[in-house]
Amino acid sequence: MKKARREFFKKKLLGIREDILSKAKKLQEDTYTLGTDGIQDMADAASNSYNADILMSISDNDLKLLKEIDNALDKIANGTYGICEECEEIINEKRLEANPVARYCIACKRLIEEKGL
Repeated sequence: MKKARREFFKKKLLGIREDILSKAKKLQEDTYTLGTDGIQDMADAASNSYNADILMSISDNDLKLLKEIDNALDKIANGTYGICEECEEIINEKRLEANPVARYCIACKRLIEEKGL
């Protein structure tokens, strides 16, 4: 992959990473403020607890994506970005544009999904 394309993907990944971190910060602030708007009845407390659980599960998903982004950024740094981890063939750039954290080419990803891994 040419240097300009690697830089393009690096900027894209860093942008996604920044968005996730900003969203996580906002979610954390929102979680802390749940229920601080006055006296609550039991239904309000249950609803706020449920909302806090939802906010935390969203951040768990984002944490997984952050790890995938960091892995992709490491690959860019060491020159292995865009290479399938299974067959070691080049991953199509259109696939990387759609999913910049893709670790497998389409054929290998399909096989992995069929095996249920």
